[in-house]
Amino acid sequence: MSAALPRLARAEAFRVRVPFRRPFLAARGPLTHRTSWIVRLRDEAGVEGFGEAALHPAASAVEEAELDRLVRAALTALAAGGLVDAGDLGPSSNPQRAQRAGIDAALAELEAARHAGDDVAGDDVAGASRSIAVQATIGSGPPAAAARDAVRAVAAGFSTLKLKVGSEPDARRFVDHVRAVRGAVGPAIRLRLDVNGVWDRAMARERLEAIADLDIEYVEQPLPSRDLAGHAALRQACPVPIALDESITSERAARAALDAGAAAVLVLKPARVGGPRAVAAIAADAAAAGVPVVLSTFFETGIGIAAALRAAADLPASSPERAHGLATAAILEHDLLTASIPVAAGRMTVPHRLFVDDEALRHYALETVEWNP
Repeated sequence: MSAALPRLARAEAFRVRVPFRRPFLAARGPLTHRTSWIVRLRDEAGVEGFGEAALHPAASAVEEAELDRLVRAALTALAAGGLVDAGDLGPSSNPQRAQRAGIDAALAELEAARHAGDDVAGDDVAGASRSIAVQATIGSGPPAAAARDAVRAVAAGFSTLKLKVGSEPDARRFVDHVRAVRGAVGPAIRLRLDVNGVWDRAMARERLEAIADLDIEYVEQPLPSRDLAGHAALRQACPVPIALDESITSERAARAALDAGAAAVLVLKPARVGGPRAVAAIAADAAAAGVPVVLSTFFETGIGIAAALRAAADLPASSPERAHGLATAAILEHDLLTASIPVAAGRMTVPHRLFVDDEALRHYALETVEWNP
């Protein structure tokens, strides 16, 4: 770490498994639960900071086991007085970046809580200083069901929707799907599409040309993550803006995407790229290239979402303001907070301090690792 660590009195990590309220239909299949590590650091004054280390919900057992090992190693390093600075996380693995995201977020939240002091005492989500625009995510499914969900989201105050697509068997059904949602919500709502990289170049061009009249804000990851050249070519050939998500795994990957001209927007998951410091570095590079950044989640609990909200609040300002994909806690059976971070009129507050529900944390914990001096 580049800055001195606070003197810690206790460090804990809880491996939790929180079920989804209902399966979420993504392009590659249903997601049913969120497994992650919750890190809790406590200083000598009793002030606590929390972070979440999370992989993709469909991560392999090998990656999950490696993250387990790395979290344990992090607690040992903290007990010894610090962590080795990871620097540029470009060549590192998904588990390494997830671990770094959880530890960095816990340290940042501890520092914020130390400075918040008595002004926030007694509030469940305290010290909120500003709000962030957020999108509603509409899962894959039949067009009529997607349209109904979209109408409900607009009625709840969302002005930006992200529609999960990519599972449609042919171009006609894809177009019917998108048109159904656009027709249901009207022209004033911003509509994004998320393909999760399942199209090839020919499919992408055919389908995007077919919806060019539907005023799509951007289509996210239409091609496989490694195909930067294909995304750059698609940007030149099609009128729908291209955003990259799965391609952006690290600072190095983001620079490669920017250099290739492969994206009009970068979608960053803090848990994937390495946490708040990595987000800030990527956002600075993107801003210099004139490319806006949108943050999103791996369906983390409220702890990971709070860290992402803070990172979003620190991004360079963009015009127009772009909604972030952070209003995802409701998909979980419990967000592990004593009170959820509110979502109102398509916006979320940015908390300086969180209050975690200890009973829920222990209820959903599969195991606990702790260090005491």
